Amino acid sequence: MIVFTILFLSIFTPLLLSCTSQESDQKFSVSPVEINWKLNSNFEPDNKLSATLTLINNGEEPLPADGWALYFTSIRILDPDSFPDDYTVSHINGYLFKLEPAEEFEPIAPGERREIEYLAQFFAIKSSDAPEGFYFVFDDESIETVESVTILPFETEEQLNRSPGDNIPVPTPEVTFEQNERLTKLERDQLMPVTPTPASYTRNEGQFRFPDVLHIYTDDAFAVNTASLGSTLMREHGVDINLTTSDKQSADIRILQADTGSESREAYTLEITPDYINLTASEKPGAFYGIQTLRSLITDRGDNGLAIDAAIIDDEPAFPYRGMHLDVSRNFHGVQDVKRLLDIMGTYKLNKFHFHLTDDEGWRIAIEELPELTEIGGRRGHTETEDEFMIPAYGSGPDPTPNNSFGSGWYSRDEYIDLLKYAAERHIEVIPEIDVPGHARAAIIAMEHRYERLNEAGDDHPDRHRLHDPEDVSSYRSIQNYTDNVINVCLESTYQFMDVVIDELIDMHNEAGAPLNVIHMGGDEVPRGTWTDSPACKDLMEKEQIENVRDLQTYFFERLIRKLEPHSITMAGWEEIAFREENDGGMTINPDFAGSSIPYVWSNIWGGGTEDRAYALANSGYDVVMSHASNFYFDMAYDKHWKEPGFYWAAMLTTEVPFSFAPFNLFMNARDDNYGNPLAEDHFDEMENLENDARDNILGLQGQLWTETVNEPGRMEYMILPRLLGLAERAWAGQPEWGDLRNRDDFERERLAAWNEFANRLGSVELPRLDRLYDEINYRIPPPGAVIRDGSLHANIALPGITIRYTLDGSEPTENSPVYSEPVELSGDETVRLAGFSKTGRAGRSILVE
Repeated sequence: MIVFTILFLSIFTPLLLSCTSQESDQKFSVSPVEINWKLNSNFEPDNKLSATLTLINNGEEPLPADGWALYFTSIRILDPDSFPDDYTVSHINGYLFKLEPAEEFEPIAPGERREIEYLAQFFAIKSSDAPEGFYFVFDDESIETVESVTILPFETEEQLNRSPGDNIPVPTPEVTFEQNERLTKLERDQLMPVTPTPASYTRNEGQFRFPDVLHIYTDDAFAVNTASLGSTLMREHGVDINLTTSDKQSADIRILQADTGSESREAYTLEITPDYINLTASEKPGAFYGIQTLRSLITDRGDNGLAIDAAIIDDEPAFPYRGMHLDVSRNFHGVQDVKRLLDIMGTYKLNKFHFHLTDDEGWRIAIEELPELTEIGGRRGHTETEDEFMIPAYGSGPDPTPNNSFGSGWYSRDEYIDLLKYAAERHIEVIPEIDVPGHARAAIIAMEHRYERLNEAGDDHPDRHRLHDPEDVSSYRSIQNYTDNVINVCLESTYQFMDVVIDELIDMHNEAGAPLNVIHMGGDEVPRGTWTDSPACKDLMEKEQIENVRDLQTYFFERLIRKLEPHSITMAGWEEIAFREENDGGMTINPDFAGSSIPYVWSNIWGGGTEDRAYALANSGYDVVMSHASNFYFDMAYDKHWKEPGFYWAAMLTTEVPFSFAPFNLFMNARDDNYGNPLAEDHFDEMENLENDARDNILGLQGQLWTETVNEPGRMEYMILPRLLGLAERAWAGQPEWGDLRNRDDFERERLAAWNEFANRLGSVELPRLDRLYDEINYRIPPPGAVIRDGSLHANIALPGITIRYTLDGSEPTENSPVYSEPVELSGDETVRLAGFSKTGRAGRSILVE
């Protein structure tokens, strides 16, 4: 039997780890207990799943009858009443649970296995849905982490599907092969050599060949851009460079400041001839993007050296906003990870970095006046009180030490300023997000600790930054299962807190030379029940004549807008900031914020009934960023395979999906709902279409990576790439010609032809290029498709150009295994396994053909 093992250690005695928290006396050792988790069925009554947790005692002593508790996180909320009588299960908060022995529990002897069957909410079709972050806490306060956790395979229909109505196919080798058969392998000269596709590209005769010493002239305005080009060419290709601002006529490459005929600051032209190259731009962003295009065109012709095909390129972006969002709150990612993402964004001409710095599970930006935000809100570990750090989440475990897990860490002031400068050098605007009033638990806990500390010290105003009203007895539960994650917008101390945070952000941006133009304030997923029993809110509603408690959020954002206006800063937020919620739960557009705020529209789940929100808001005068979950949420799994990590509530989001987005023909983007069931032909008939004069209100597109499941090294890049390249293509090149087609068959035919070219471009050009540019980059390599027909093995891959290797004995293919290039005759006794390989020899997930 094949098992999926997170980490296996044969441990018979606890092993002391060298990780002692400086903030407490906690010491951690490795438990001798091994855990297996098995999904039994997703088809239980009442929309529940059943699973079995197996404890295996590999130690020399029994696991005792009492005196211990097993903590872990589970994104599927457990049903405590479903556990056997010899266990007690408690929900701590969020996704953290505790399992303890009850009176009936018998010790688990050395070598014994103990199965615990239980029920939980909803379904689990992926290994990343399984509980994680297991650790034991004993009565003597010692902590043992469980390092050996095995997720047993998902094989049956009730394991592989969410319900009997889940019709998205499981990507077996045969299913994948059939999907890949839509594509054909193209030759290199059939591919667009630049990604994203330029507005105009005309290939001419001849080539520019690099001389022994490349002379580059630049106008003074572009000296920094040109110096960057020179160092890049030396680093990437070993080219000897001579830079000059005086000898224009004899230069091989000239970077010139002149009118391009476009109003866009990002426009450029490239004239590539056998004798010289002229890059013309009116402003620095255009020069930068022209340099990125120039970099992408260089090819190594072997003995003939480096060359670029002669061409004329006139280029500018279709959208002014081309963004990528990174959540570093749920799971933290350090400075070097962020810089590499910024490098990739710059290479592919993305210009907005939406930095999700705060959420329930972590506050990741140092605010000097409020150090508790990071000292407490920036760390997660085992705690009964949260006096020193937050509780674990998303498998972060018991150790609060930064860098020991993805749960703890933050950016110092200097690090944040350094990131701002780094982004600005790549013409990327950083848009920080402070998520309020919901998703704010880290801030609430940190400021509560600050209040208690100042109060004990006798401070005259200990509550001046407090976010929680102790007299508020409102009852609610957030979508992430928290009961205490919404700040009280009726306290003046809340606005004093926001003033400090905003002012420090403004100051950091100014120090970096990258002024804060837009700040994202979240505004999403505030649960019903919030503020309903707050005396402070009742007083405020009476004073301000607010009748609907849900309008308190509008009041809150009105005040933030007034705070930002004198600084010429625009408030952005998720789409909820542009709506008013009625008492019955209905949503109506709030016209008051149009022109003063930017909604990022995410909730477009096909079949969900909210697919037209982006158009409705644009028609109402709002500038809109299309952040659609069904096309641009890169935390969604690539496909339905149980080993493919990620969420899937919005879609299974293949690499094809972001590329295939038609922003101005939105409803043609969907045929099926997120369960794979066909949408009714009239599903979109009553929905609002985009008015012609509202097209300019669509600022652009943004990809999102939420990081609930991004808690392993390399997974951030895996989830982002290569999907980011499809986002970049659509954000820069805009609505394609096929995107305007209204006939479904014509649309699908032309879209598929365009995707065939782009898929070949990725597999043959762009992924090898990423390998050259970035060491050990971990973009996803798709598993091949394969079938056995008439005694022969047939294989293909979703991104033609990626090498397929195979074995016939069932072993994992290596970079030395045979390359698949044509059907392979089989005798019938072979066990065939295949995998895709990068040019550097890195393998993707393998498949077994049975």
